[in-house]
Amino acid sequence: MKINSDTNLYYLNPTGSTPSIRIDSKLGVLEISGVSAPDDPLSFYGHLYTLLSKFEEEELQVIDVKIALKKIIDSQSYLFILIKRLISFSKAGKQINISWYYEKNAEEILLTGKDISQQYNYPFQFKEVFKINYELLKAG
Repeated sequence: MKINSDTNLYYLNPTGSTPSIRIDSKLGVLEISGVSAPDDPLSFYGHLYTLLSKFEEEELQVIDVKIALKKIIDSQSYLFILIKRLISFSKAGKQINISWYYEKNAEEILLTGKDISQQYNYPFQFKEVFKINYELLKAG
């Protein structure tokens, strides 16, 4: 993971089993894109969970969360926990915008996003795309 503490930027390159992660705590942006099937999901998402504290430290009004996953294997419960933490920031007066991207024929990814949204009674924006790629998030 590349970390630049002066600018509060964090970036993790994707692998065949882990998504790319981009955090900009100054701008209030979290992006997760790719395949979520880490060998050790507790360690992978636990580290990301810890990094979310940067959002608490900033005086942000809005946090934009963009999640674009192609596949989720053995890490769904960790996504639930991660998103629950993000939603908890809304209790501190922050507006949390969650965009959930899914590929046209990836019904299970869409359903996972809907399950999380319903579980926490929090609205997500669902965006169907032709293909998930790492540049997608930069575009919108």
